[in-house]
Amino acid sequence: MNRLLMPAVVAVAGGVLLASALFVPYVAVQFRRRGTVGPAPALLALAVLVHALAVVAYTLLPLPASGAGLCVDGGRDPQLQPGRFLADAVRLGLRTPADVVANAAVQQFAFNVALVVPLGAFVRHLTRRGVAGAALTGLAVSGLVELTQLTGVWSLYPCAYRVFDVDDLLANTAGALLGALLAPLLRLLPGQGAQDPEAPRPVTAWRRLLGMASDVVLLTGGGLAAAFTWRALAVGAGLRVPPAADRAVLLLLATLLPAAVLLVHLLSTGRTPGEAVVRLRPRGPLRPARAVLRWLVGAGGFHLLNTSGPGTASSLAAALAVAAAVAVWTTRGHRGLAHALAGWDVEDDRLPLPTAGDEPGRGPSGGR
Repeated sequence: MNRLLMPAVVAVAGGVLLASALFVPYVAVQFRRRGTVGPAPALLALAVLVHALAVVAYTLLPLPASGAGLCVDGGRDPQLQPGRFLADAVRLGLRTPADVVANAAVQQFAFNVALVVPLGAFVRHLTRRGVAGAALTGLAVSGLVELTQLTGVWSLYPCAYRVFDVDDLLANTAGALLGALLAPLLRLLPGQGAQDPEAPRPVTAWRRLLGMASDVVLLTGGGLAAAFTWRALAVGAGLRVPPAADRAVLLLLATLLPAAVLLVHLLSTGRTPGEAVVRLRPRGPLRPARAVLRWLVGAGGFHLLNTSGPGTASSLAAALAVAAAVAVWTTRGHRGLAHALAGWDVEDDRLPLPTAGDEPGRGPSGGR
């Protein structure tokens, strides 16, 4: 893969994976700080993750396979002469505009400027620091990167495998300054205005789907974490577990345990963790039998089918997911399939709780 393309692929793929891992905490924080999740803040958060990984990938990758032979010539000597890139650019030729565009020294300096432009914009826009603060942040980040290169990733390698270049510090700082000057453009993205986090919001289909997705992420992630912990402990202890026993333990930890935890949470609180994340609660006769039905037709049943192994079960899980998604758009108040079968509606948990005159388990906002 092209040396310029590979770090970009790493940054995008790593950003998506990291965003998936942080999905539920991010949604929960947004609903409690802003009252909702807007597309523009979410896009900015993803851009911050991808850019941070891009800086790491472009400045440190590819890592040498080993330190063997790396220090034969004493490693890479630091470049401490400010403006040296100008002399290199003149030496390579700057007679025509085409020469300037094709000049390797100019390209390197311009790339180092461009790499940190988003950092300056993000720092000024998201932290409300001034232009000088954003530029100093760029200088600090660039200094950390250059020291990481100079020390061979903090002594991971016996000597530096990339050049500490003072011109990179200048270029990165200039990039952060330019980004800070361009930061007001980020205000044009819609949906970033201040909102009252405690003001009730309508129950929309997207909000319901966001809660359902949070449940799936929590169940799947919890099951994978439990299974990984089991495998790590087994390997660390040198256990030789028969394949049948290993499959049984994995079924218990990755499938049954998360579903059981979800059921306990549903019986004790009346709602799933995903609904709590997006600040929703059920409204209706919250009886245990209906909670079990809600669990079985909802996230609990989906998780059991999706992770139990056989292809038929996976097909049923996919069919259940499609039915649940369609029902969110077509049922009254976007309550969805599981809530409809349980006889529950859904409301914002910031609405006032029922008074003594209301029917138990029902909110003051209407009937079932």
